[in-house]
Amino acid sequence: MKIKKVKIHNYRSICDLDLECQPLVVMLGPNNHGKSNVIGALEFALSTSAKPTQSDFCIFGEGNDTLWVELTFQGLTEQERITFKKYLRPNGGLCLRKSARLADAGSVEVSYNGYVNEPEEWWLKGESITRLTSREEIQGTPLSTLVPSSGRLTKALIEEAQAQYIYAHVGELNFLENLEAGPLFGPKNVAGGVLPDFYLIPAVRDLADETKIKTTTTFGRLLSRAVKEMAERDPRFQDIREGLESLVSSLNRGEDGTGERPEQLQNLETALRTELSHWRVDVEIEIIPPVVEKIFELGTNLHLDDGVKTLAEQKGHGLQRAVIFALIRAWAQALRATPPAEAGRPFPRASSESVIFAMEEPEIYLHPHAQRRLAVAIQQISDSPDHQVFLCSHSTHFVDLDQHKNICIITKPNPREGTQVRQCTMEIFGGAEPADRKRRFHMARWVNPDRGEMFFAKRVAFVEGETEKTALPYIAEKCSLFDPEVSVIDCGSKHNLPLYIAIANHFQIPYIVIHDEDPVPDPVPADWDADKIREKKRTFGLNQEIQNMVNPQLGRVEIFSKEFEEAVGVSKTQGEKKGKALAALDHFQDKSPEEIPQRLKEVVQAIYGP
Repeated sequence: MKIKKVKIHNYRSICDLDLECQPLVVMLGPNNHGKSNVIGALEFALSTSAKPTQSDFCIFGEGNDTLWVELTFQGLTEQERITFKKYLRPNGGLCLRKSARLADAGSVEVSYNGYVNEPEEWWLKGESITRLTSREEIQGTPLSTLVPSSGRLTKALIEEAQAQYIYAHVGELNFLENLEAGPLFGPKNVAGGVLPDFYLIPAVRDLADETKIKTTTTFGRLLSRAVKEMAERDPRFQDIREGLESLVSSLNRGEDGTGERPEQLQNLETALRTELSHWRVDVEIEIIPPVVEKIFELGTNLHLDDGVKTLAEQKGHGLQRAVIFALIRAWAQALRATPPAEAGRPFPRASSESVIFAMEEPEIYLHPHAQRRLAVAIQQISDSPDHQVFLCSHSTHFVDLDQHKNICIITKPNPREGTQVRQCTMEIFGGAEPADRKRRFHMARWVNPDRGEMFFAKRVAFVEGETEKTALPYIAEKCSLFDPEVSVIDCGSKHNLPLYIAIANHFQIPYIVIHDEDPVPDPVPADWDADKIREKKRTFGLNQEIQNMVNPQLGRVEIFSKEFEEAVGVSKTQGEKKGKALAALDHFQDKSPEEIPQRLKEVVQAIYGP
């Protein structure tokens, strides 16, 4: 099962927030705007040990004595559908809520509840089961024919009768979804044991904790997987297990109370029996055979030898961080190598085998190439059926613009509004020739592999090619207007500008579009054929399409009446000789701000100005 939607209410900096989730969720945004609080809300919802304190309640939210997190799940396994049968929606998903309430004396009460789909009829609701165990109450309902005519009516009989009636009349009934009043599954504290396992890698992680042999650590998971395979396949494990069982059985009494037990144990039992004789009790010391697979938990260390062999946690922070993510990459490889599980007999209620990773700033201490490798491993983990990854990052290496539905921009306009999210979960490559538009957008990655930085910028300038991308920041620096928080994005061609405008509109990123007018000459040159004329008209027609697409609340357009190189004074000869971008830099190298064309200054001011 994977999380499809998260709703957070009154948690830390979050008043109310709705987050649509993909298998990989990449959260971007400035520091101190609430990315870690979204991760914290997930940890609260999925971890039984995460209990909020009074300071976790948002003071600006409505009803600030209560906070809750709702998780909508999809993609349940057969076992999970059986476990959560009561809460399944018609589409096969389910929605659960974990709440915390400030009680008297500052204490915090925590509860799990689920949304249930029930018919409108009162006698088909779960809350009416106790009432219906009365013969007088059930006689006036259609359920009376579905229960025994005599004997005591138990809750189990009423539940079965309700289920039979709903199954037989499902097409005639109107269903309503409501949050159940009682705890999830009935007993308290049951829910946390059956939800997906949540594993958090914070921005600063102690490797000594990470390499402990526990089911909550990646190293522990990997080692457990290896031990499980050894226990199943390695005959030495079988020999050790049989030897331990034989040894332990010789230490215990036989079924008939006899056996060749060590004299020391018999003497100890006799001494205890004598001391307790006035209680008239027998004393037996029983030795429980150890589980051989657990032997690794008794003492396992991870050593690194970089010329000096030491425990991994004694190395520098950079190497420690690399080890943590090497474990994650190893986990991804193990997932790819794992054959499909054989279907076994499902249990009425069993723990989910799904795993949800949350990572804060995975780029810390990693050089760019290591970041790229880690990004691939994270994608592989999220692609596996029962795994999902949430991460917060300030690095473009974890932002894939081709997968724009993964991207969430987290901002906090002010404390009273609280943390907000901007994302685009719809297909943005609609319109005419969507396949071609998408292909061109994917190809543009190779023109500008860092185009993901647009999500980190306070403003973006979309330009046609490398000359503008190179020259405009250079000229801004000369004019003392350069702002490092503004990004100039090379879109590859004028025809790709609408694709980037669509992205900026959906994510509400401020932008400016700069392009050539590309007018069709009049008269048309005699050597132009019909295809060239048609292409030139199509390019000129983009001017109006671009203008129509620009959201005036977010962006504006600046048009050069001539080609950019000609408008800024770069000769065609130099452009052909050196390349347009280098020719533009050479052209402006020795020019003072006063010598830069006025039109170019206006454009640079529009890009970098306030």
